[in-house]
Amino acid sequence: MRDMMRRAPMIPRVLLSLMFASAACARVPEPRPAPVRFTATIPEGHTLDTFAISDDGEWVVYSAETATDRRRRLFIRALRGAADREREIAGSDGGRNPFFSPDAASVAYFARGGLWRASVQGEAAPHRIVDAPVESAGGTWTEDGRILFAPLGDRGLMEVTAGGAVVPVTALSAEDGEIEHGWPCALPGGGIVFTVSQRGRDPHLEVLSPNRQRTRLRVPLFGQSHFVATGHLVYGYLGNLMAVRFDALASDIRGVPAAVAKGLQHSSGYGQLGRAGFAASRTGTLVWVRARPKDATSEIVRVARDGSYRTLAAPAAVYQTPRLSPDGRRLAVVARPDVMTREIRVLDAARPERVLVTIRGGDNQSPAWMDNRRLTFGSNRDGLQKIYVASGSASPTPLFTADVAAARNPASWIRSPQLLALYEIDPLRRRDVLVYRVRESITPVAATRANERSPALSPDGRWIAYVSDASGRDEVFVKPLDGSMEALQMTSSGASEPVWTREGLFYREADRMMLAVLASGPPGSVREVFEGHFDRDPGSNLAAYDVDEAGNFIMLRSTLAPRELRVVRHWGRELPQ
Repeated sequence: MRDMMRRAPMIPRVLLSLMFASAACARVPEPRPAPVRFTATIPEGHTLDTFAISDDGEWVVYSAETATDRRRRLFIRALRGAADREREIAGSDGGRNPFFSPDAASVAYFARGGLWRASVQGEAAPHRIVDAPVESAGGTWTEDGRILFAPLGDRGLMEVTAGGAVVPVTALSAEDGEIEHGWPCALPGGGIVFTVSQRGRDPHLEVLSPNRQRTRLRVPLFGQSHFVATGHLVYGYLGNLMAVRFDALASDIRGVPAAVAKGLQHSSGYGQLGRAGFAASRTGTLVWVRARPKDATSEIVRVARDGSYRTLAAPAAVYQTPRLSPDGRRLAVVARPDVMTREIRVLDAARPERVLVTIRGGDNQSPAWMDNRRLTFGSNRDGLQKIYVASGSASPTPLFTADVAAARNPASWIRSPQLLALYEIDPLRRRDVLVYRVRESITPVAATRANERSPALSPDGRWIAYVSDASGRDEVFVKPLDGSMEALQMTSSGASEPVWTREGLFYREADRMMLAVLASGPPGSVREVFEGHFDRDPGSNLAAYDVDEAGNFIMLRSTLAPRELRVVRHWGRELPQ
């Protein structure tokens, strides 16, 4: 036998290679892991706000308002093992829009006028990284330890360096009508993908390369995006959770998007960037929230001095900027019937389910009562945004006869002397604050390269309060109208939305309502009135609340109240290959 084998002809190496290749091809491929779906229930008494998942898909952190004291905190839970068990991140009061470090050892979040860092295991108390607005449009943590975040207010993306300095990373293009940059997400190789909102268009994605070059992607979306190791970008659009192949090194989309899930929850705001209710890990685990019929709406509430509230019986809608008439009998509020337009509704304040007048035509915003019958507002119904006056059901007419190049919005009226505080959007200086003395003159009050808006007049006509980022972040400033002194910075921890009443100057520091008692002008004593999570104005351009004669607050509150997070592992196995 051995001789026969020795005499057998040698099998050519090429043929052997083909034989082994054929055998390999004949093997049955290993089955790919099937998608695994389960839910993570939010505990009773928690109102879910924002959430994130770690890159390894093992941890979820979320912010929630608790029923016990109606304050927001961060909670963290593991997605494996005892997934029902969770714990609060101590010291995270007011936290929202959290995001993980690449090693999942730390969580960054926005709270109390700053960007904070907390340990996942709770070894130490959270510490403040840098000043940042609570309503920032997210952040991301790069592999080399840098943090990028989006403070909004026309500032683009900012970066926190290793030394703690904050430097600008992107700049908005006024020529392209860009409104905000937000929701940065770190990519392999050092790039960043982020969302850009534009006037009159859907938001879109762009990539920022390590050498600061921007590349626009052919992807419309609503809110944020995440890059996963399957080579996909995941994002939300038109209520769907979408995925599309993406070459991170070439900054290029490959193929066509595919739907991962339908019925995705989303919310508006963040300078028209929006926010989608999902998060994705690098390893391919999805966490998302299903929308309900009323998720996109908000409710009008009357808030007492202790922070308790009751809902007013107004029709469901997406509301902004409530304003009471001087006699308190009418309530004007901006309603958004769709993504691109806004209308103003005048409600009966005693019976808010009654809509007395609806102002449509163009994009309408910023209602401000001239008196008990006449309402001023900003609108682009005739092209450039101007200030209009409406009385009853009569057609609105422009407040000013002369056209100006800057878009204007009214903010605050007083009747004696008759003055209007307004802000305009200057192409070069961003927003400026002006005062109109009826039938006399328009005078700039704060017109610098800083972003100045949200003006409020004192009842005696001597002072004006407004918001400015001249110090590097939004703060409330107060200035005498007679020009006798320079503006005084009233706050130092980040503040916005001033509303002046006979009682004093109200403003908001994150979720805290503050009152500065100014008997005859600044300075004055300051105290907290209450703390609670109520809607804010996107960009802090105007106050998102008003105060009635009894000292109660008319505010807005989102109806978003999901009770469970849907979790999907290996979701990419169902995508077309």
